[in-house]
Amino acid sequence: MILKLFVKPIIWLTIIFYGLFIPSSSLPKKPFMEIPHFDKMVHFGLFFVFCLLLFVPFKKLKTNYMLTAPLIAIILSAILETTQHIISPTRSSNFFDFMANTTGILASVIVFHYLVSEKRWEKYF
Repeated sequence: MILKLFVKPIIWLTIIFYGLFIPSSSLPKKPFMEIPHFDKMVHFGLFFVFCLLLFVPFKKLKTNYMLTAPLIAIILSAILETTQHIISPTRSSNFFDFMANTTGILASVIVFHYLVSEKRWEKYF
């Protein structure tokens, strides 16, 4: 039953794993990807969504979801960022990627608190 609550975050985490560990030579080459710091925007977005998806399951479990969800997201972000260069030799760990992840997580706290929690659309997360 508990695992069912976390289906959406697990699916999203799988997408994050794929994006972070795919060899850099396999990444598409598109003009918009040449935007300065585009990769930081991607990191921000990936972890913003991931943390948003974690709030509702932890809320249903009656935990301190406003602390638990971001804390788990930050810990996973740190683990993924530090192991990225080990799992994929063409990728590297980057402190600024971790900071982009963390900024996305913190932004999701604000968005969830003010725009999602206790609103009709919370059930979609």
